[in-house]
Formats: sequence, C-alpha cells, structure tokens
Amino acid sequence: MPKKVLQYLWVVLMVLMLQAGMVLAGESIPKTGDPAWDTLSQVKKDWMLKLYDIVVVDRPELKPVADESLEWRLKEMEYDTKKFQYMSDKHPDMIIRDKGLHAFANLDWFPEFSEELSRKDPAFAELEKNIKTLKEDLSKSKNLKVLEEFIQNLNKDEKHKEKFKQFTTELARVQKILTSSEVEMTRKNQ
Repeated sequence: MPKKVLQYLWVVLMVLMLQAGMVLAGESIPKTGDPAWDTLSQVKKDWMLKLYDIVVVDRPELKPVADESLEWRLKEMEYDTKKFQYMSDKHPDMIIRDKGLHAFANLDWFPEFSEELSRKDPAFAELEKNIKTLKEDLSKSKNLKVLEEFIQNLNKDEKHKEKFKQFTTELARVQKILTSSEVEMTRKNQ
C-alpha cells in the first residue's frame, strides 16, 4: 500500500477513535455560580479529556476501558456539582475554602443529604444509581489496572511533561480563585 494511503487510513482511524470521546466530552457539567468550583470543574474536565486523548493515541487497545472511565468520571463530576450546589444552598458553612483545593473539592456528604436532594430532584437519585453502576462495571474491566498504571506513569514520559506542568499551573490558578473568593466572603461577613 502506498505511504499516503496508509497515512490517510491512520488519520481516519484516529478520528473515529476520538469521536467516542468527543461525544462523551460534549456532556456539560452544570454551573453553580461559584467561580472556584466552576473553574475547578472545567480544569478537571479538560484534564480528563486530555488524558483520554493520550490513552487513545498512545494505547488504542485501552480505548474501551478509557471510554468507560471517562463516562464514569464525567457523571461523577456532574454528581459532585449537584452535591456542591446543595451544600452551597443548605450548608455553606460546611464548604471548606481555607485549607486548599483538596479540602474544597472533597465535600463532607451525608446520606440524609442524598435523601433530601433525591426528594427534591429525582434526577439526582437516578444519577447516584447510574454512577454506582458505572463504577461497578468499570471495576470489573480486565484492563482497568493497565489503564491506571499507564496514566500513573505518564508524568515520567518526556513527551507529556509539559501537559502535566500546564495542569499544575491551572490548579494553581484555581487555588488563587479559591483564595480570593474566601477573602471576599470574609469581608462580606465582617
């Protein structure tokens, strides 16, 4: 086969493989109106899509498990955002803004919160069940460990170091937004 035909076939194959990820990527994470949370959600989504693209290009045999993982993570982000919105409305004092991004992003969530939110928003209960099912299905995937190891070792790969540096820079930007919003909220409460 001529070299140009092979190159064309390779490009077509890559486009088809990326389309599944793009369909999933089209799912939007709801906005909360909180600049730190909304920015963090977008940064995390962009990062997941970047990792997905790397996996599909570098390890195409892992695409099926990468598809499952991406779907689960995007649904989980939607779920976390609904939880954040609930807490922001009902328990804003429980959102930790002064101990860094990790504390901010990891919400203290209780079963009674799920019960109340599910009564008000039946879609939340369905989303909760969907996430549990997706996670269970993903955990049964024979290539999940291989995917996790591949992603864990990406930062050691010279061709991807710049992407990791950019992600870290984006997280620092979110931390600045979080810090400035905390300062602003403190001023309003005084």
